Amino acid sequence: MSSPPRIPGWPPIPPAHLDPSASDELAAEADRLAAASQYGWGHTIDFGSFRKEGLFGEAFLDVAALFDQWKWWPQRLDGLRVADIGCYTGGMSLLMSNRGADVVYAVDEVPEHLEQCRFVTRVFGRNNIQPIQDSLYRLDRHVAPASLDGVLLAGVLYHLSDMLVALHLLRTLLKSESWLLIETAGVEDNKHSYANFARYVGGGWWVPTALCIRDMLHFMNFDAPEITFYTQGRCLVRTRPVGNPIPPFRRGLNWPFASLRDERLRTMDLTHLTYAPQNPSS
Repeated sequence: MSSPPRIPGWPPIPPAHLDPSASDELAAEADRLAAASQYGWGHTIDFGSFRKEGLFGEAFLDVAALFDQWKWWPQRLDGLRVADIGCYTGGMSLLMSNRGADVVYAVDEVPEHLEQCRFVTRVFGRNNIQPIQDSLYRLDRHVAPASLDGVLLAGVLYHLSDMLVALHLLRTLLKSESWLLIETAGVEDNKHSYANFARYVGGGWWVPTALCIRDMLHFMNFDAPEITFYTQGRCLVRTRPVGNPIPPFRRGLNWPFASLRDERLRTMDLTHLTYAPQNPSS
């Protein structure tokens, strides 16, 4: 297995001056937290005196290295308020904390996942990480509108029952000059806008095409995104908010809008549709 890339802010500084008994206690606590989680420990974290291997290994560092390489996010986050949604063990939260963010909201709806993140936060003494156990759909109960400088949505979009509502909520929480980075399962198709129903394989509900991702972001008032497939069936997305946080079309969206009037007349031209391709022989 190849070593993860060296990137600014990683590895974190391990706890200093741990005697062997304290180190053994921490390793045992990490083991207990992993056993309590249905799918185990999430991210591989090196605690200095021991290394806890995770389900996803150090793949988050590969993603972070690509963000760095493409200059999709700043390598220093001093003075910024950011969110790591679907944080699991908190590998990305720890990275953004080490890069100087004022606040890192580490968000996960699964209690056992967030307990791992709380443990990592405590062991490394990262006071700027604020763990939040809640659904993305209720994040506005914890974070003020237009207060975030950046959001990382890694390995989450395809798990969401309602991708549009989630993107709208994030749009309301982001400042006008901010960024949204997404890592997701996807279909490398820029001509057809659809999302396959994923049948909960790997916990996913949807596998959207690149054009579908682009369209959803457009309708939720994000800028035209950069979308790059970095491995088979997985892509990275960068976009930013534009215009009004209230989308132009609101009917049918599970959100308490003040008005459901369309901002512009809807089209009835069926040539705008780009359905999934049909192969009669399949």
